[in-house]
Amino acid sequence: MPLDFITLRLFCDIVETGSFSRAAEKNFVSQSAVSQRIHALERELTQNLLERGKGSGKIAPTEAGNILLEGAISLLKEADELEARLRGLSDEIAGTVRVATVYSVGLHALPGRLKPFLAQYPQVNVHLEYSQTLKISQDVLLGLVDVGIVACPSEKAGLEIIPFGEEKMALICALENPLAKRDLVSLKDLEGVNFIGFAADIPTRRLIDERLASAGVRVRLVASFDNIETIKNLVEIGSGVALVPDETAKQEVRDGELAIVPLSKDSEFYRPVGLLLKKSGSRRAAVRAFCEAMELRCGAGE
Repeated sequence: MPLDFITLRLFCDIVETGSFSRAAEKNFVSQSAVSQRIHALERELTQNLLERGKGSGKIAPTEAGNILLEGAISLLKEADELEARLRGLSDEIAGTVRVATVYSVGLHALPGRLKPFLAQYPQVNVHLEYSQTLKISQDVLLGLVDVGIVACPSEKAGLEIIPFGEEKMALICALENPLAKRDLVSLKDLEGVNFIGFAADIPTRRLIDERLASAGVRVRLVASFDNIETIKNLVEIGSGVALVPDETAKQEVRDGELAIVPLSKDSEFYRPVGLLLKKSGSRRAAVRAFCEAMELRCGAGE
């Protein structure tokens, strides 16, 4: 029978992300393995399921793919719910943990903590998806994911927050920017500069706005985005500077694409990160183990 759950989940992730490589990242497998499974499925069904979207270039489902997608989403939801009920009867640390995270944490802070957990519990499969803070909160409340990971978590009815860590904020700028030559920078040094910010509904944006306001600093906001990778790209080409968690830009610094300038003691601040869980009487052993591992591996300033 060609319709195994692993392949169906990969297919759904390809459609969601529009990319074979992103689907592979979410499921911690190689892009080649994803391609092989989808091609085998198409051969078995004698149908083309995916094609390049017109204009966007992203992978999109064909008519047959849309039919499969609708059924696959329903089947996977039922399978996850059934697995959760059965795993809840046992203390065995196994099964799937569904995790939704914001991009900046999922791409930079999470992998180093996740690998030791997966090595310790090889019977656990972590299904990772990237999303925005509001949707993550809603999905946790609805039981669509087991754990959410967000920056600047806020109290919300029905949700429990477990500290994940704190990320030190720093200034990033293009290499040719005069600030790149500084050892330290104060928030007051940003008065009137062209600034690339997070979108207005992103909690990190509110944190940064509060810090700038407290310092009596007004920047010239030239663009705002909900994706930290886009922010870094705009900073790299000299469109402005930005305040981001320093860990998220270290690769670009190593590649000679950006400069990180630490904040001075009088301006230093951190971005808190937390795990979101639905308040309930009991949790599956795998979910408990995941949360304990993430909590134990976090620490101030990480």
